[in-house]
Amino acid sequence: MLSYILRLAFNFERKHGFWPNQLTLNNEQYQHWLAEFEQTSDFNELSRRLSMEITISSDARHPHVGWHPNQALKMVNV
Repeated sequence: MLSYILRLAFNFERKHGFWPNQLTLNNEQYQHWLAEFEQTSDFNELSRRLSMEITISSDARHPHVGWHPNQALKMVNV
């Protein structure tokens, strides 16, 4: 799952010229992804490592990344 998310992010960066700041996935996908991390299960730590805000949405059929201006301000102030 991590490799899939990173592929989405790298493709986004190639297309737009900057790294995405938003990752959206559903709870089942998040739990599957979380199982890949042995050292941390901290939501905020995962968000910080990816430099993306993570949103869990029951409407998300597939993980996707994007850019949200409001998130950009949040990430700069971290």
